[in-house]
Amino acid sequence: MTSFKKSPTRLYKNPKQGKIAGVCAGVADYFDIKVGLVRGLTVVATIFTGIWPFVIGYILFAMFLDPKPMDLYEDEQEEQFWKQTRKSPDYTAAELRRRFRDIDRRTSEMEAYMTSKRFRLERELKALED
Repeated sequence: MTSFKKSPTRLYKNPKQGKIAGVCAGVADYFDIKVGLVRGLTVVATIFTGIWPFVIGYILFAMFLDPKPMDLYEDEQEEQFWKQTRKSPDYTAAELRRRFRDIDRRTSEMEAYMTSKRFRLERELKALED
């Protein structure tokens, strides 16, 4: 059993979809891009910058990244939300602010109705019916 706390915003390796240790698959999953693109960019970057820095970096990532937990997300909708959050956090923050404003507006409307004379009258009429 793993001793780390699982977090949907954390980078994990994905050995189930990986070829060697799952580092490229984990990076692709984190940024929600195709794993082939990540592998291709890794090969190109390795060729142009030198093999050893990437080999050492890959080994370090393979050693220190935890494997992706199977129960990281409750459902596919939650997974999509977190992927969108990682891709564009500013948009997500704006969307959350909009949702909270909408909840606040509906709560205010409900409070206004619950404290109105009309609500009390309807409640008393309903009590008389029962």
